[in-house]
Amino acid sequence: MIDNSLFIQSIAKKRHKVQKKYVSLCRFLNNCFPCRINRKGKPGRYTYVTICNKQGLDMVAASLYSLYQNSQLFPSRVVIVSDGSWTPAYGILYFSKRNLNVECIEWNQCADYYSSILPELTTWAQKHIWGKKMAAILYISESDRVLFSDPDVLWYGTPLQDHEWDSVSFKVSIDNAHYYDKKYIEATNSAYLYDTANPINCGVVYLRGGLNMLNDTAIECIRYQADHCGDFAEQTVFAIMDKQYDSRWSREEIVSTIEDVVNHLFSKPILYPNTIARHYLWRLKWIYWTEFLKMRMFPHK
Repeated sequence: MIDNSLFIQSIAKKRHKVQKKYVSLCRFLNNCFPCRINRKGKPGRYTYVTICNKQGLDMVAASLYSLYQNSQLFPSRVVIVSDGSWTPAYGILYFSKRNLNVECIEWNQCADYYSSILPELTTWAQKHIWGKKMAAILYISESDRVLFSDPDVLWYGTPLQDHEWDSVSFKVSIDNAHYYDKKYIEATNSAYLYDTANPINCGVVYLRGGLNMLNDTAIECIRYQADHCGDFAEQTVFAIMDKQYDSRWSREEIVSTIEDVVNHLFSKPILYPNTIARHYLWRLKWIYWTEFLKMRMFPHK
């Protein structure tokens, strides 16, 4: 099991206040001068999906800006799922001001689809954001090739190669440590999920096939979450799926490290020549906004 808790404790308060103030300033400036998202490259055969609260819409816009700026393939559809704190009409207007047509739907449209098929998923979604996220990914992947991206992901390249959209059914990224639902693992004797040097992260997920892609163990994990709603619960479901499909982006392709969290403002972020995206987890939002503003000021395409 890979554990980052000692590192996190060692830098718990270091530069945190300064970073938070810097992030607030960046977000304020970005909202004063909204980005315009311009399509580049060619349309891909996939649907971009994300879920967020109202406060996170600016990060969804930033993430999409980076995808359209740096990927050779842009999505054929963009579906943004509301967690209930904003209406689809508000979201559509928000992105129209940024030159992008999107589809916005409520989370319960996704969750209610499973009310008779897998009612525990609907219950989980009613209780917790991780259940809402799981329902959204599964619901849209029932009929589409879904590239799910958390709002705190910035894109530096094309998500998949042309042949992968059909040859790959499931793909996830690698995390910096094992962040799974400990209580579920203890209750079900599932410590085997820790037996890998590649703990998974579900900030970026590619999936096609919907609920049929989940084996019995993954389904049972969802049923467990309906009553328990554990930490990193949806990531635990995807970790179970990863054991079955064994398909993931490398650590360099999608970066999830937190090692540069307390670097100085103008330090170079951890990226590699083959980096496709970086998930700016935890307190890395100050690097996220620095990188995004650099993309806006110095577009390379």
